[in-house]
Amino acid sequence: SRRPLGRACASVAMEENERGMALPDGATGDGGRRVAFAPDTTNNDGQTPAAMKSSRSFTSVTQDPGVTESAQLGVTIAQLEEYLAIHDGLRTSCQTLPLTLVLWILYVTSTFYHLQAYSSFQSADSIREGIEACSYFPDGILGPEVRLADIHEIADIMPWIQGALVPHMKDPGEMQTLLGSIRVEQSRGTPVERCDGLNDAMHDFYSSGCFPADGVASAYGPRRERYELQDPAFQPVKANIFQMWLEIGRPLEVVQERVNLLAREGWVDLNTQDITIDGLFLNLEAHIYSRFVLKLELHREGLVEPSLLVTPLRGEVFNHWSQVFLDVLFAAVFVVLLYSVVATLILESKGLFWSNFQDPFVWLDLSLVLVGGVVVVVFYYFVYWLNQFSDEVFALGDMPPYSIAEAPAERKVQAGVENAEYQARLVGILDWFEWYIMVTNWVRFASAFFAMLTIGRFLRGFRGQPRLSVLTQTILFSTNFIVHFFLLLAFIFANFALCGYLLFGEQLEGWKTPGRAFGRMLLVLFQHFDYNEFHSVAPVSAGLWFSAFFILVTLLLVKILTAAIVFNYMEVRSRLGEPGMGLQKQVWQTVNEIMWGRSFDGSQKSIPYDDLLAVLSADTDPAYLRRLRNLQVDRRLKGRSDLHRVERSKEVTADFLVSRGCDRATAERLLQQCADWNYSLSTTASPSRRILILLARQINFMKAEAEHLTSRLERKFGRSEKLIDRVDLKHAKTMALARRIRRAQQLPPGWTAHKDAEGRRFLRQTETGLTSWTLPKHLM
Repeated sequence: SRRPLGRACASVAMEENERGMALPDGATGDGGRRVAFAPDTTNNDGQTPAAMKSSRSFTSVTQDPGVTESAQLGVTIAQLEEYLAIHDGLRTSCQTLPLTLVLWILYVTSTFYHLQAYSSFQSADSIREGIEACSYFPDGILGPEVRLADIHEIADIMPWIQGALVPHMKDPGEMQTLLGSIRVEQSRGTPVERCDGLNDAMHDFYSSGCFPADGVASAYGPRRERYELQDPAFQPVKANIFQMWLEIGRPLEVVQERVNLLAREGWVDLNTQDITIDGLFLNLEAHIYSRFVLKLELHREGLVEPSLLVTPLRGEVFNHWSQVFLDVLFAAVFVVLLYSVVATLILESKGLFWSNFQDPFVWLDLSLVLVGGVVVVVFYYFVYWLNQFSDEVFALGDMPPYSIAEAPAERKVQAGVENAEYQARLVGILDWFEWYIMVTNWVRFASAFFAMLTIGRFLRGFRGQPRLSVLTQTILFSTNFIVHFFLLLAFIFANFALCGYLLFGEQLEGWKTPGRAFGRMLLVLFQHFDYNEFHSVAPVSAGLWFSAFFILVTLLLVKILTAAIVFNYMEVRSRLGEPGMGLQKQVWQTVNEIMWGRSFDGSQKSIPYDDLLAVLSADTDPAYLRRLRNLQVDRRLKGRSDLHRVERSKEVTADFLVSRGCDRATAERLLQQCADWNYSLSTTASPSRRILILLARQINFMKAEAEHLTSRLERKFGRSEKLIDRVDLKHAKTMALARRIRRAQQLPPGWTAHKDAEGRRFLRQTETGLTSWTLPKHLM
């Protein structure tokens, strides 16, 4: 009892290290947060737990014969509660992976067989290459060859259509068949005598008029007699839109003569704003529709800019019965996913329905179900109408026997009506195809978004692996910073793109518009550009512009982003206090659990761990348990309340668990697993964390020793006070006796003291002469 304070603290520290002293983690005042700290692996003398176990002869735990072996593991209620909650969350997250994996495999397989992107691309690419490669020789076979990319002036458009496009459309290839005719549309403006923005001097210099895109264009063309039919190509089909048809099914000479006639009559002139040529091809071998749209934009600066777009569409979505089987499997798995999401939100919410929406993975599951349902419904709706479209295409039939130019005089009106009806049906098919392409793009966008949401679903499953969970939490923890970072990056990026547009837009094609400048800046960011292009335009400005961008974005912002993510990763690691269990160890632990469940002891009837956790955490904040299940643990020591909380946490014994429904073998195994987990936490913790824990423990031990000494001193002071009271009482009695003795030794008036012959003292009263050995009692 009188050993030095240092030795007492050291012995208590060794004792608590063996017993697995639990310390809570988390912020002060966090409700029910009670996170257990594992024991340190060494004591002050560098001994391991095994060595200390053999040398702890002076500890109170081993001296108590009533303490069982499970109690000596030092597992407290807080530690067991944390262990059960964390492993329940890991198990729940891992259970989502099989369903996610099966759903992803079926989704990828169905997408591959339904999309068949390679064959669609090959079919569309053959049409694209054919149109771009078709050419004619305006000056004979020995002259220059004119292709689509060589069209730069208005005068080159109609000759190229007549000499290159029409012959190519007559023979587009063995696998491609042109459906009906080719539609050629142009948008026209109304000429004005005076251009906007010109003063009188400039108007006198340039007095030929202007051709803006506004105004209302009326019918034009050569003058015909009243009895002659008007050419529909010169009549507007709608506001400022004029249309002609290239009837490719007619003889080549007839079609070329039609184009030549329109060219001579001035169908294309300076009032033309743009020309759009479109048609529909069918690849019967692969049943793929391909629509080409060739747009020739006539800029007011005098340049003709061609652009070609070929869009494929598969006519058959189901080529084999196995694809239907895959879709049925996907629908069944999707229904299971829907049930699991609803069950998680409603059936297993346990009073935390609205708090579940604070978890981003809950919103991810809801979005996954919603987007997947939309994709499934719209896809089959699309398949139904695609079959209707194919029937409409096959019902189109052949074109009328006569064109207006070929028809005899008595049948020209009839030929005009028949061709108009045929062209109207063809316009309906083209418009229907355009609607299908729009629906297809939305379905593909939703499917791609569904695939991105599936990545988030995998991330939720990866939370079942502690080390992958650390990475996932780092991403979530960095979300706020990443959003603000990209806001700043977008602002800087847009300004540099604007500077590039101002510096190089007039001389470099890739920078001639703000949109293209922004796209080029992305290439500059990823180092895919040619600096010589900038240097050739403005050497000094290009050098300053690129240097500022490289220093500000590449060297500063990108490095700041990397450093911030690394810092957040270390912050998450610091909160967790451990790197987490590795994948191999977790797999091995799962195999052991399965083997244990098949053994005799493991097959005994026992309370499930979920119910045991509910019993232990009856007074714990449910939100705190949810954070534990998500491994969102903050094990840092932040206040004295953490130490106080652990002092109230009692140790758990096998008897304690048996009384709550566990069988003996399961209880001992659970306590041993929890103790091993605590030991693993201590061995993987950082040195600073272990020193902090050891320091906190020593402070706690010193506090306990000081309280013990205080209680002993209080007892001694109490006994001393009682002794002092007794001394005071005896002193008072002694003083009273002394006063009586003193009074007894003093003679009253009229009495004198005398001695006899033998020297004995006697008293004599003077008045009466009475003698006595003592005074009468009434005089004392």
